[in-house]
Amino acid sequence: MKCIGCPKCNGQLHQVIYQQIEVDRCDHCQGIWFDRLEAEKLKQIKGSESLDKCTKPRNKQRSPVSACPHCHQQMLRMLDIDKHAIWYEKCARCQGIWLEAGQFSQYKQNFTPKGVIDLAKQVLHI
Repeated sequence: MKCIGCPKCNGQLHQVIYQQIEVDRCDHCQGIWFDRLEAEKLKQIKGSESLDKCTKPRNKQRSPVSACPHCHQQMLRMLDIDKHAIWYEKCARCQGIWLEAGQFSQYKQNFTPKGVIDLAKQVLHI
């Protein structure tokens, strides 16, 4: 098992497995690295938010864009707007994404039917 460095705090990312899907989580800052499509698969699995050790993001300020922990290419800053506005980083080369502590729980909520319905009600003022 090869340990890789955290793109944010230079801590070590360690493998965590949830229902046979393996992600890498930093023991120091609690951020999570998802290889291509892992976050997409996990957001559909009940209880997967337990991978996220924080329920709310710790850092309200956006940190500088980092290098991908796998291929070391500079990642791109992305914005997911739904129930929660989430800034995250994505590697254009390997398609992995980095979510800071607390963001996976929010990322997952953005894709629940209730989240979409709540947003529609808010937009339509119902």
